[in-house]
Amino acid sequence: MSFIFNDSFKYTLKRMVGVFFVLFAFLLSAQANVVCMCVTTPVTFLQVIDGDSIWVKKERRKVLVHFSEVDAPEINEPGKKLDCPQDQRKAKLARDLILEMLTSAKEVGLIIKEEISELELRAQVYADGLSVGQELLYKYLAMEGKWDQCE
Repeated sequence: MSFIFNDSFKYTLKRMVGVFFVLFAFLLSAQANVVCMCVTTPVTFLQVIDGDSIWVKKERRKVLVHFSEVDAPEINEPGKKLDCPQDQRKAKLARDLILEMLTSAKEVGLIIKEEISELELRAQVYADGLSVGQELLYKYLAMEGKWDQCE
């Protein structure tokens, strides 16, 4: 038994496949901020340093993690001059957002981009599949690339 596909059927099939790919691409872009935790390296969150650095426990070692692809203002240490009060406000808000996201998460994971040393790396950080770095960007508490002073 052979099937003969007429031009009308082929045209309809091509349109359906095209619509499927457009919808699929839309769904991927809408979910770009979320990943399956199965693709991350599981870690235990320990402490926030500032708006783009944290301490975690990875394979029974304390590791310093710098967020990749985002930069937040640094928190001035006591005794240092405050160059930009508005940056300090954003730095503290970024720190607090990271603390809230990672302490409330059931799972924390990393997609490691660079191993600086055994105890220091650069990575994308995820809390229950949600990108912490992207959340910082959405709330204007970090920038892609280098943070510009006094924005």
